[in-house]
Amino acid sequence: MYQLAEIFPSLRRNSENPQPETKSLKDDTRADLKKRAVWFNDLEFADYHDINGSSVLCLFDRYDAVIASFDSGRSSNSAASVTAGLQTDAYLLFIRSDEYNGAPRFGQELRVDGRKLYIQGAVLYDGVYEITLKAGSVR
Repeated sequence: MYQLAEIFPSLRRNSENPQPETKSLKDDTRADLKKRAVWFNDLEFADYHDINGSSVLCLFDRYDAVIASFDSGRSSNSAASVTAGLQTDAYLLFIRSDEYNGAPRFGQELRVDGRKLYIQGAVLYDGVYEITLKAGSVR
């Protein structure tokens, strides 16, 4: 039989503080990123892709698939439902910030699995870059 503290380390008590340690969801997320336990686990969501000649565990998908999953035709915004059905040359890349050399810049070329793509935008969320990529020239 396991003790709860063995399963949930945040419930462990230490000698200085008899109360259990408290952690925030952000603390747990950061720990998962370091351990590659959830998103960046090749048995769950992530896959290895060649990023500028290096094999990197990341999430890479077509952008139109993401739009379709959010909208699913239920939106009252007619532009959103039209966009959901279009095939585009846009992609989303989720990559750990410690796996990315430097910071992503607009217009920067990135080779993903041999495809030449250009960064359209990037946002950093708690140690993960969400990078929007587009094939062809930057506009």
